[in-house]
Amino acid sequence: MDAVSSILSLLPVKSLLRFKSVSKEWCSFINEPYFIKLHLSQSMQTNKYNRNIIFKEVESGKLISVDFDSINFQNLKAINHPLKHLSGCGADDDYGDIQVFGSCNGLLYLINRRYRIIVLWNISTRDYKVLPDESLKVTSIRGEIWYFYGFGHDSINDDYKIVRVAQEVDSVNHTLIISEVKVYSLKTNTWRKGEEIPYYFRNRSVTGTFVCGALHWLAVEEREWECPSSIIAFDVATEKYRQIELVDNMERNAYSVVPRALQGCLCTITTCFNNEVNIWVMKDYGVKESWTILHSFQGSISSAPHVYPLRPLAYSRTGDRLLLHHDGLSFLWYDLKENQFEEVDLLQLNNVKTFLVEICVESLVQLGESIKA
Repeated sequence: MDAVSSILSLLPVKSLLRFKSVSKEWCSFINEPYFIKLHLSQSMQTNKYNRNIIFKEVESGKLISVDFDSINFQNLKAINHPLKHLSGCGADDDYGDIQVFGSCNGLLYLINRRYRIIVLWNISTRDYKVLPDESLKVTSIRGEIWYFYGFGHDSINDDYKIVRVAQEVDSVNHTLIISEVKVYSLKTNTWRKGEEIPYYFRNRSVTGTFVCGALHWLAVEEREWECPSSIIAFDVATEKYRQIELVDNMERNAYSVVPRALQGCLCTITTCFNNEVNIWVMKDYGVKESWTILHSFQGSISSAPHVYPLRPLAYSRTGDRLLLHHDGLSFLWYDLKENQFEEVDLLQLNNVKTFLVEICVESLVQLGESIKA
């Protein structure tokens, strides 16, 4: 079956799901963990996998999906996700409290805040799993609690994990009152307490960036508010944190520094007061001296009146363009050769604001229950 495995591993998920109905033998073969990993590995290595952009549309609160490679994103469609159908979630159009907190290997991490329902969902196979409610809410002592989420794959133990950090900061003394870490393991289907992180996370609306086996947030040490930031990396395998230093001049004249991932590398986006935007990439993970400016933009880059923080999403299939999300205002294609921007016109949404954007690849990763399209 080696030759068959090699051929089938190059096919899209939609075709493989049809093949599962051919016979029990084919179904069993495609469901094998070995083949699922092979298919995912081939997809990532060849860069020929189908990718979907998932985002939340602000006005309606609906989750929208579009094929990454479609021209001008004209084939938008509302997602028939499991939170619409689970008991207790109300009417189908009750989207207001649904949040997307990460994507990894074809799985989306979704939360309905109002009904406290958490699910992992494979958007391609439509398998999903409802996570146990571990009383994740933390009681505030003297102020407001901020929650930070992240989702990634533990390649050492072949497990998918969710990390939730709850922080409360004393506004007078600038000290962390609470910094509680909880980790969910898909393998054990349990939450457990993780190693406390004694750093204050700066980007309150940013989901942890998963790259190189760890989740990343921009942070500063307690009582060191005026000092340069660093990136805190939480290793999902060891469940330990470590500090990744930024280069000395990265934050100079910048009002926004956000850690992201690009082509399997840790990167940061610095937005400066002079309207300059730099994309830094850490070519040798964990080595401070390997930070390098990959792309640099200057001046107005879209119809927006200001240069808002940008988020690089992915390169085009041909590799000559980079798609960026412009802080909830628009999507932009950046032509690497011409050094020019092209604003994507989301005609079907009348250019309304979008946020919570994730790139979700196709995969066969299994979760359990499924929903009909």
